[in-house]
Amino acid sequence: MSEPWDIRLVQLARILGVPAQQFDTTAARAEITARPGDLASAFFAEAADSDDVTSIAGAQEFLEERLKFFYELLPEGAADEIRAAFDKRVRAWE
Repeated sequence: MSEPWDIRLVQLARILGVPAQQFDTTAARAEITARPGDLASAFFAEAADSDDVTSIAGAQEFLEERLKFFYELLPEGAADEIRAAFDKRVRAWE
């Protein structure tokens, strides 16, 4: 019997544009390590598209919720890299 789909892996595969069928925890961590800026850009786009995000503080809260959701898949240090790249994009709102 195969393992059940992890919705976090499905979402990361979609966000990063990789085939979900072959995307597992190891592959997710490798992609996140290689592309933290891409993930930050995707989270920024999600925040910008959200009707619930109406301020810089709201965007940062949105990011923290996304990072919390994906926490178990994030390699060490990745959250800080994603935050830094996300913050560069958010500063454009100022």
